[in-house]
Amino acid sequence: MIEPLLYPISGFLMKLADDLADERKTWIGVIAGILCGACIGFLVTISIDAAYIFFGILLGTLLAGKIDNLNHFLAATLFLLIVLLKGLPALEPITLIICVLAAFIDEIGHDLYPHNRHLFKVFEYRFTLKITLLALIIIPYFITFIKGIKWYSFIFFLLFELAYELTGQFNKHLLKDL
Repeated sequence: MIEPLLYPISGFLMKLADDLADERKTWIGVIAGILCGACIGFLVTISIDAAYIFFGILLGTLLAGKIDNLNHFLAATLFLLIVLLKGLPALEPITLIICVLAAFIDEIGHDLYPHNRHLFKVFEYRFTLKITLLALIIIPYFITFIKGIKWYSFIFFLLFELAYELTGQFNKHLLKDL
């Protein structure tokens, strides 16, 4: 099972590509974006739960207008290309829509509440998506036509988030040296 490795690697690469784009470190950011897209693309082809999570994030950020630089575009393009070439598991629409909406709310909320410290933190750390994924573990026990996700995929996503956040903390030091 390679998922426990790919989730945090993807989180690291996603944050690195994002921060490098912000700092105009283009070629390194492009490489990080391409590697991120490849990791997530492969992950989505081997795990239906990853497909719900990362298509949710991709579509939510796309709807929010957050795929806004070359690194994001290349990551998204390679992600989709790999999925098209390797194949996508059949997704249940309700679970996918729920993930898209949660990611979209986090992205929009992050921009709408920059001056409200508490709400800003809720959206900055993707709590809407985390709570939604947690609910998607439980809901299928009560509403059987909703696919949901497995508990370990939620743990893997937390590894993704941990790597993403730790990379953000260390990028201040890393970017000075590049």
